[in-house]
Amino acid sequence: MNAVVLYMSKYGSTKQYAEWIAEELGADIFRADSFPAENFASYDTVIFGGAVFGGAIMGIAKISENMHILKDKRLIVFTVGITPPNAEKILADLLEKNYTDSMMKHAETFHFQGALEYKNLTLGHKILLKMINSSMRNKLDLHQNHVSRDAVMPLINSLKKE
Repeated sequence: MNAVVLYMSKYGSTKQYAEWIAEELGADIFRADSFPAENFASYDTVIFGGAVFGGAIMGIAKISENMHILKDKRLIVFTVGITPPNAEKILADLLEKNYTDSMMKHAETFHFQGALEYKNLTLGHKILLKMINSSMRNKLDLHQNHVSRDAVMPLINSLKKE
């Protein structure tokens, strides 16, 4: 398998997952914003990871804008956020909001739970999180870390089956 792992990470969880995936697969790895679109031609499998903030997947435009190239490749997208992987409705809404129709049909998607350390957030994210948290009945834990190498194994196993 000739694979590349691309990622967009703000606080490091997505980057960590991307590194583990690349290591497991022996794949090349790049930040998505430093990967020229013409380089997609060199790979048969493209794995993209994006952090989730406010219902948006960071860097997903790199994939949607290049679906004409990626349509003939194995495409896997993984998202990373504080939403638990079993929150099916929330995750379905996330894809509906961020995926094009062709991505919905073509991309295999995985969701990994990340970390949240309030003191490390940018001021804008702190304000947003405080506003969201104030409107919630069950308050978010502002100090959580769910990042685990084991979480990537379903994605790895899916690729190794082929």
